[in-house]
Amino acid sequence: MKKSLLKYGAIAVFLSFSLISCNFGNQNKQPDDNVFALVNIPYAEFFKSETTDGNFDAYTSATQKAANGSMCYGTYHEETTPAKAVAKGITCPVKISKAVLESLGGTEITDASASFDITILGRGASTIRYSGKQNLFQAKDYSYYILDKTPAYYKEASKENDKVVFGKIISNPKDMGTLYVTIGAGEAHHDFSPTISLYKSTEEPSAEKNSITVTKISDFEGAEEAKTVTKDASGAETLAPKSLSALKTIIATDSEGKEYGLTTLSNFFWGKKQMGFKAPAANNNYPQHELVGKTITKLTFVTESDIYTCTKIVKGTVADAKANETTFTPAANSAFVVDNIQGK
Repeated sequence: MKKSLLKYGAIAVFLSFSLISCNFGNQNKQPDDNVFALVNIPYAEFFKSETTDGNFDAYTSATQKAANGSMCYGTYHEETTPAKAVAKGITCPVKISKAVLESLGGTEITDASASFDITILGRGASTIRYSGKQNLFQAKDYSYYILDKTPAYYKEASKENDKVVFGKIISNPKDMGTLYVTIGAGEAHHDFSPTISLYKSTEEPSAEKNSITVTKISDFEGAEEAKTVTKDASGAETLAPKSLSALKTIIATDSEGKEYGLTTLSNFFWGKKQMGFKAPAANNNYPQHELVGKTITKLTFVTESDIYTCTKIVKGTVADAKANETTFTPAANSAFVVDNIQGK
C-alpha cells in the first residue's frame, strides 16, 4: 500500500513540475498578431526613414488636382472637390500589429466599402469610379486596408515612446539596367522645369555606334484598375476599365549619397514619362529645388507592386523629343547633372 502511495505521489509531483515547466516556457511566447496592410502615411512620416534627414519636396508637394487617379493614384487626399484636392501622403504596404494599426486613428477600408465617383473637368475630362481598397485614395491619414498575402515590399511599423514609427522599406528591388535621360525646358502647363524625359534601350552605346534607338520607359506593372463611367441621355451607365497610375514616388540619390523624395505631379508627370524640379527665376517666390545642379547617381521607383532601382544613368539628347521611339546620343559629359533650364 505504501509503495502504491509513493508511486502515485511521485507521478503527481512529476506532472506538477511538467505543468509548471510548460507554463514558464510559454510565458515568453506571444501570439503573432502582425498583419500586412496598405496604410495612408503622411509624406513627412513616409520619407523620414527613406531619405537623408527626411528630405522631400516640401514646398511643392501640396499638389493640386490630386483627385486624378490616372496620374497620381498611390498617393491619397481627404475627400474634397477635385479642384481643391491636395495630396497628403503615400499609400504603402506595412507590416504592423493589429493593436498598433487600430491605434493609428485611421478608417478601415474593406472590399465592402462603398464605391465613389470623381469627375475631373477640363482637358481629358472623365468620371472615374473607385471601389474596395481604392477608397484609400480619398481617405484620411492612417486609413488602412488589410491584405490577404505578403506584399513584394513593405515598411515595418512599431511604437516608440507612444508614437508609431515606420521603418525603411524592406524589399528585393528590381534592377532597371541603363536609363537614358534628356533635360529640357518644361511645358507651359507643367508645374516644374527643367523637364527630364526617361528612356530605355535594348542596346548600349559603343565607339563604333554612338547613337542608339531608345523608347520612353513603359508603365510599371501592377497598376490598379478602376472604372470610367459614362451616362447616356436616359442616365444609364456604361462602365469601362481604367488603369490608374502605378507609380507612388521616386527617390533620387545624388553623388554625395544624399537622398530626396520626389512627389507626384510636383516632380513627375507620368503620362509623358517625365520628371522635373523647380528651377525658378530670381524674382519667383519659391526656392530652387535642392537637386538642381546636383549629379543624380541613383533613382528608386516605388510602384504599386514592386521597387525598381537604376544606378547607371546616361544623359544626352534625342532626335525627336515628342516621339515615343527616337534616337539618343550621349552627351560629352554624360553624367546625370540636373541643369537649371527655365520653363516655357
